[in-house]
Amino acid sequence: MKNIYKLLKGIIVILIAITGVGAHAGTPLPLSPHGSKYVLYPPTNLTVNRIEACLAWLNWDKPQDPGGTTPAGLMGYRIYRDGVLIHYNSDPDSLSCYDYINNFGIFTDSVSAYYDLTQYGYPGQYGESEAISSMFTMKDCKAVLPFYEPWDQANFSYQDWTFAPSQGNWVMNTSQGNPLPTASYTGTPVLKNYDHTLQSMHLDCIDWPCANVYLEFDSRLTIINTTSLEKLIIEISYDNNWYPKDTLVNNLSTGWVHHKIDISEAAGKNSRVGFRATGINSADIGEWDVDNIRVYAVCFKPPDFTLNRTVNIVHLTWGIPCTEKKLKPNQIDSSTLIGYNVYRTNADSLPPYMKLTQSRLTVNEYFDTIPLINGTYCYFITAAYQDFYFPRIFLCESSSDTLCVHYSSGIPEQNETRVRIFPNPVSEVLNIETDLAFTGIDVLNFLGEKIYSGSFPETKNIAIPMKENSSGIYLIKINFRDGLVVRKVLKK
Repeated sequence: MKNIYKLLKGIIVILIAITGVGAHAGTPLPLSPHGSKYVLYPPTNLTVNRIEACLAWLNWDKPQDPGGTTPAGLMGYRIYRDGVLIHYNSDPDSLSCYDYINNFGIFTDSVSAYYDLTQYGYPGQYGESEAISSMFTMKDCKAVLPFYEPWDQANFSYQDWTFAPSQGNWVMNTSQGNPLPTASYTGTPVLKNYDHTLQSMHLDCIDWPCANVYLEFDSRLTIINTTSLEKLIIEISYDNNWYPKDTLVNNLSTGWVHHKIDISEAAGKNSRVGFRATGINSADIGEWDVDNIRVYAVCFKPPDFTLNRTVNIVHLTWGIPCTEKKLKPNQIDSSTLIGYNVYRTNADSLPPYMKLTQSRLTVNEYFDTIPLINGTYCYFITAAYQDFYFPRIFLCESSSDTLCVHYSSGIPEQNETRVRIFPNPVSEVLNIETDLAFTGIDVLNFLGEKIYSGSFPETKNIAIPMKENSSGIYLIKINFRDGLVVRKVLKK
């Protein structure tokens, strides 16, 4: 009788702490020989914090009995999301857990304590406390750019690919790939009037309003019958709609073909990419293969880059690369632009470029004092971007136009009004007129290669044919008897 009393007392102590009995689906509390359920002390003070896109951090305190001590038999903790077990911490002192979520919405994370009931007189049986819960919202969970899927995990679930309206004939093909394996939409089993899309998870294009976004992938097609009725449509999703970007048809079997598609309309928005296999009769294709899917952003470079030299002082100016949003006073951009970096060569105009700015500039000009060494100095300006919501995450540094200036000691700077170059941009003929006579002209492309060079006794004007030259930026070097002037021209 005394032993029964001790056992009942132990059970009553456990019951004091909690009213009600809780168990998650698939993890019922163990039954006693008498058929009654046990209620055990749960953890306390659960908090859930979103620490970055798609990732939440759960933290809680140990269960405590009425005396303030850890209950006997505590083995660990079970973690649930919306009632589904996602993790088990097997250490009673492990009081935190990460939860990766690949979707948008409102979620409830819960934590229960898991007990060995041996010390309560039931060896070999285990009990689970009622769970404590916390609700939170995951608004913009998505894969960060650059996103890359080579299928090296040989499954669709690793990066949370989904299908709409169903998987159809999409399979993971371990016998093909560039390299192995690849995602394939096969012709068998035979489907009539089919339409199945392989869709990526949400992609982090919201943080890239100041960038061009590109989709690249490799495709391969084997056909049974040439009908042009079986198609692979490449789509992107934004603003809750899907938009076709390219269509491949079954008119020719191919080896691996690389594709690059500009999807910049998705910049600054939640986006997804999709590969939609659709047609009349799948028996007319062997398979569509899709491999090495890459989505990435190229951030905007500073526009309208110019330079002017006065003796050995070079004044650089440029425009704001991202002006979609109105700026507040003293704010260079309300999205992700955080400043500019300035780089320059030595007098030989050759790389490497030295970074001149110790910290990023937040203004659109820079004065550089070049060494008193004769030569040509070349500059470029880059824009730097970071994640607006998570400032510790650096996004990118842009490319830049390159401009050069010549310095010779003792030679005065040519006045801006002395040189007139028109039209600019140029399409066929470039006209150069000066107030003072010049003795030579060199035209260089962006690689520094001379595409025109001329020397003259002295002249004040010249017409240079540009029709056969490719589009791009060209440097015009005008040689005077007392110095050199460098100008930039755009060829359309």
